[in-house]
Amino acid sequence: MAIEFVYDEADTRGGDARVVVVYESRIKTVTAVDEAVSRCQLTPRPLPADSQVLRRPGDCGIALVAVAGQPSLHAPVLVSVRRLTDAGCTVLCYADGAAGWPLGVQCRLLIAGAAQLFDSSTASFADELHTRLRELRTAEVDAKRDSQRLQQQMLDLGIVGSSPEIIAMFRSIVGVSAVSDIPVLIVGETGTGKELAARAIHQLDARRRDRPFVPVNCGAINAGLVESELFGHRRGAFTGADQDRLGLIRAARGGVLFLDEVGDLEVGLQGKLLRVLQERRVLAVGDDHETPVDVRVVAATNRDLEEMVRTHHFRADLFHRLNVLSIRVPALRERPDDVEPLVQHFLAHSVDRTSPPTMAASREFVDALRRVGLPGNVRQLENVVRRALATSRRGEQLSLGNLPPELWHELSRTADATDSQPVPNDSTIREERPAAVDAVAVLNAASWKLERALDLCEQQLVAAALGASGGNRARAARLLGISPRCIFNKMRKYRLTA
Repeated sequence: MAIEFVYDEADTRGGDARVVVVYESRIKTVTAVDEAVSRCQLTPRPLPADSQVLRRPGDCGIALVAVAGQPSLHAPVLVSVRRLTDAGCTVLCYADGAAGWPLGVQCRLLIAGAAQLFDSSTASFADELHTRLRELRTAEVDAKRDSQRLQQQMLDLGIVGSSPEIIAMFRSIVGVSAVSDIPVLIVGETGTGKELAARAIHQLDARRRDRPFVPVNCGAINAGLVESELFGHRRGAFTGADQDRLGLIRAARGGVLFLDEVGDLEVGLQGKLLRVLQERRVLAVGDDHETPVDVRVVAATNRDLEEMVRTHHFRADLFHRLNVLSIRVPALRERPDDVEPLVQHFLAHSVDRTSPPTMAASREFVDALRRVGLPGNVRQLENVVRRALATSRRGEQLSLGNLPPELWHELSRTADATDSQPVPNDSTIREERPAAVDAVAVLNAASWKLERALDLCEQQLVAAALGASGGNRARAARLLGISPRCIFNKMRKYRLTA
């Protein structure tokens, strides 16, 4: 028998009530469970015996699983616990006499994913279960409030999105902003919004938010003037120096110096920047004495600094000094759920506010942008939206026809590559020779970025395995030699359907 519990009316008004599922057949224990759940102001409701809850990831929040006896290594209950955990449930197990089981047997349930194992034969079982359910419920409410607070903070700072990836990044930003004097290294591909993350760190830093934020594009400064630009100079220090110059580092005094594309700094300047970070002092060009400076350095790069250190193109000591705290800004392909809110954001900020009501994007327009490769990430997405607006008729929704032709071609090639094929059996799959891969074509599609190319290959391989297995995730996982949970995560990452 299975019993489903949902929050009472006061908690379900938001429409997102969590589910508690109980797998139990003993009336006595059901009574104890019912008591514990009811004390948490949850209401029991019958669930059909043939419920598909285990096959619907994310539908249930808490699962209470009765264990009939000491489970063997391959007991079906362990499979059920694992499936519930993969579906996103917090699994609480209970069994009569569980406290007396060997520790190794108890660990089998924990390894399968159970959060806790209760002894249902004890007089305190109902109280212990009630306490744990109350803790989980309180934690969920707190997490929801925290998420809402973070979402509002993100919006205030111009960071758009609600995906787990972007929220995790913002949590990191909140964390590092509280440590006001330590350098931060922001890594991420071109166009992901590294400067936006740096500005958020500045705004959330209570000590520095009212002081300057000085951005420096290390790759755009004139090579002959870069030292003067950064460190300043005295009048007469060189030809053309007709007045004293503070330099960008001292201009950021008390605030944040943002070194964008720090990997482009030439090695000689890297040593001088290292001294600024270590000694908190600046020596201007032509000056005899160093000047104390209080500034927080936030650096960003789309290059692999560790590889540059190995090839002696970047100083190891500077890398380690900058990399005390690090934040990775996820690529757009890693957070496809954010494409739609980003499109809406760009529309809201691109349309002339004196014109008719703000233009909207059609479903096909947004879905197409989720499917194509955008190596320029959020910056490229913004450019696509702006271009679509320029080619659209005022007052009409943006449609597939407003996308640039190069994206039509990419969508067409993707459709050809994913056309359904006859589903082979396992033996056929093993006997087929691997198709030749056009490495140059893959690299061209990935703008010759290795990480992007590997992602494209992985996406095609997972899609092929799903097609070969007829959409059966477990079978696709076996074919690829990975776990079902792993293939579920990859399907979510690449927005693949079974």
